[in-house]
Amino acid sequence: MTRARAALTILTDGPHAFVRQGDAVLSRRIIPDTAALPRARLRYVPPDPKLVDLSFAGRLRPGDPSLAAIATARPGDAVHLIRDGDRWRIDNAQGQTLARLSRAFAPPEGTAFLRGEVTAILTWRREDGDEDYHHLLRRDAWEVVLPELVFETDTATIRAGQQDS
Repeated sequence: MTRARAALTILTDGPHAFVRQGDAVLSRRIIPDTAALPRARLRYVPPDPKLVDLSFAGRLRPGDPSLAAIATARPGDAVHLIRDGDRWRIDNAQGQTLARLSRAFAPPEGTAFLRGEVTAILTWRREDGDEDYHHLLRRDAWEVVLPELVFETDTATIRAGQQDS
């Protein structure tokens, strides 16, 4: 925006901090052709500690295969999203569980899981969590895998959105 001399185009979906009603020379409502923008079909769920069960590895028994899998996980490693009862978990390429997602997590509506990767690995400690749950923990410190997940809007959802407009 610092290099705009004669004109500046701002595209926004709804209110924008830099555009007030009446400021725009041309204000129009458009519906983008998502088929022409293949990346527009992608929905990224960035790494967020609120989306993972932070005490998952802290509750695992010594020798649990997940502890070894977490210890060898590295940023950039591919992960898979797996439905596990009423929750979701993150498995590595070998099918070993790296993380369990929180109850708050739900895939974006109308999407299918495309890919994921380990983005960060945190160290979590017993004292970082709620004292009411300390009795469930089996260790004082553990690692927590934070994934980035990529979803793709399915074609039926895209068609339905285009028919609504």
